[in-house]
Amino acid sequence: SRSRASRLGCSLRNVVRVLLLSSLWPPAVLGGAELHAAQLAERLVDAGHEVGVVTYGSPGERVIAQVPSKPYPLQEFASQPASKRALMHLRDVWNPDTASILEKVISDFAPDVVHSHTVQGMSAVALTRPGKMQIPHVHTLHDYWLLCQRTSMVQRDGTACTTSCRGCAAITAVRERQIRGNAPDVVLGVSKAVTAEHERLEWASGRLRILYNPVESPPEPRPVRDVGAPVFGYLGQLAAYKGVGTLLSAFKAADIRGSRLLVGGRGPLLSEVQSAGAAPSGAAPSSAAPSGAAPSGAAPSGGGVEALGWVGGDTKEQFFNEIDCLVVPSEWSDPAPIVLNEARARGIPVIGAEAGGIPELISPKASALLFPSRDSGALSDRLRMFAAAPADYTAPPELAPLDWAGHLEGLMTAYRDAGAR
Repeated sequence: SRSRASRLGCSLRNVVRVLLLSSLWPPAVLGGAELHAAQLAERLVDAGHEVGVVTYGSPGERVIAQVPSKPYPLQEFASQPASKRALMHLRDVWNPDTASILEKVISDFAPDVVHSHTVQGMSAVALTRPGKMQIPHVHTLHDYWLLCQRTSMVQRDGTACTTSCRGCAAITAVRERQIRGNAPDVVLGVSKAVTAEHERLEWASGRLRILYNPVESPPEPRPVRDVGAPVFGYLGQLAAYKGVGTLLSAFKAADIRGSRLLVGGRGPLLSEVQSAGAAPSGAAPSSAAPSGAAPSGAAPSGGGVEALGWVGGDTKEQFFNEIDCLVVPSEWSDPAPIVLNEARARGIPVIGAEAGGIPELISPKASALLFPSRDSGALSDRLRMFAAAPADYTAPPELAPLDWAGHLEGLMTAYRDAGAR
């Protein structure tokens, strides 16, 4: 409306008051979306803007209100029995607490714009209440929550969905009807892939655009490595849909003399990773974890595979300093893995699956290392290709496809356009 456009247009010349919505907030973290939202809050404040945050039962810096996390915290969803997961899905269709809390916060905080990120648990109310209250609204798509109850289009056994299941199709139809009349003004996808998946939503027509996640500068330049036998690395959840099993098989089959595979993360396939790194019966284990790279308790490498456990903070920098090539073997439509940005900013080449947003985000120099998702033989081939000529696929560090300055510029344009509808 004209009043919304005028209000936001004036604000963008000076200070913008932004209300961020995010299911989780550090220190409660399940993925990259909440980390990005928290980093965005700090960048906006550093630029002189005002920020308030509403979460789903997750306290933290700048959080001014919490929607009660009933029937349990979102972080516990995966470990719940089917009956309790069903309760969460039901509440995620329409959460009355979200309505009352957002109405109060919007009235009290008086934001110039609402910017929602992941809103699982808060329900579609989080996407409609700003519009009902005539507040400009931008929503960022970090996952597939609008299309899938599990947010990932991945089945419970860890395999990727090839079609929309009956339950998800029904939920999508309900949310479509809920959102249609008061939809966000602008919808940002973090990759072409995730944006394209949401083009099927009728209400999103004409509102979708792409705004890549920003690439963060590393704290210090990466030490120059003398690549002999290459060190490959994987960082992420240890789950089937992430391609961890395929990677273990491919690395073993590649049989690159002296090479190692450092695997950082936690998840249901941890025991498989540890088994792949166990020394053969009667053999002495090889050297323990690389200097500084592995946290306490990393499994020694017998098959060249080293299970590092959780990697973050300083240990993440040590991990990046130790590897020559990152492998991202996802077997689902991974929207925009943050680890790709982190590798590119450090000049680390990536062997990536042709899935989701991965091909968009790797350095063009490493495009020859892309492989068909789930194809263990093709991945083995790419591992050998890199080992034979590492320099052919290694580019200088670059803050691409977008740095923070470019991201904030695109975001301010989205905020302005949201008010101009």
